[in-house]
Amino acid sequence: MAKSLKIVAPARQVGKAEFGRRRLMIAVRAACRRQGIDDDMRKDIQTELIKKASMSDMDLGELGRLLDHLNQGWKGPMGHRAHVGKIKALWWTLYWLGGVDDPDDRAISAFVERQTGVGALNFLDHRKASSVIEALKSWATRLGVVWPAPEKTAEITAHTPDFSDQHHDRHAVLTALEQQLRAGGVLRGHYAHYLQAAMGLGMNHRGWTAQELDAAIRLLGGKARRLKAKP
Repeated sequence: MAKSLKIVAPARQVGKAEFGRRRLMIAVRAACRRQGIDDDMRKDIQTELIKKASMSDMDLGELGRLLDHLNQGWKGPMGHRAHVGKIKALWWTLYWLGGVDDPDDRAISAFVERQTGVGALNFLDHRKASSVIEALKSWATRLGVVWPAPEKTAEITAHTPDFSDQHHDRHAVLTALEQQLRAGGVLRGHYAHYLQAAMGLGMNHRGWTAQELDAAIRLLGGKARRLKAKP
């Protein structure tokens, strides 16, 4: 009888844990539906937050963190959604590159309305958002951004596991800003060397965090805009 208890008790524990994981995964998907986040966007959020693209690879604690993150951003129909943040980030990219002069949300909403007929950015669902995102990325391409191919990102990730598509996109923007500054005689070498000295960042620029990359874009972007403003 003692032996049978040793066998049954772990089985019950595993079953309870698995049941809890499934409930959390269902809750995560429900939170995504409320905010118009499709599976691709959800995987982007998971990779950024948990460093795992699949919920099947997460434990109870990681799934709980993901759900808390999604629910924290939920404020009803006007709440923040992943594609809204992406559109805002791309609009700021255009601002730093000199493509637009007004980074205000009203300017973004005006662009969204011209593209989709939707009068406010926060009312844009993820289906219509994809066309806006592609239009903004194409605009940035015309300003010098070479968006990285997924296979190139995968090559870097093999050596730097925390490196993601979002990191690679930011490096692409930094490269475009570098080209502008070098053409204007403001920068001579690679942007990484300058930023390591100016911001005290790590020697391996592939290991910079998303927050560090955003700060680097603001720094170089400010220089690029001041360069363009010179008579």
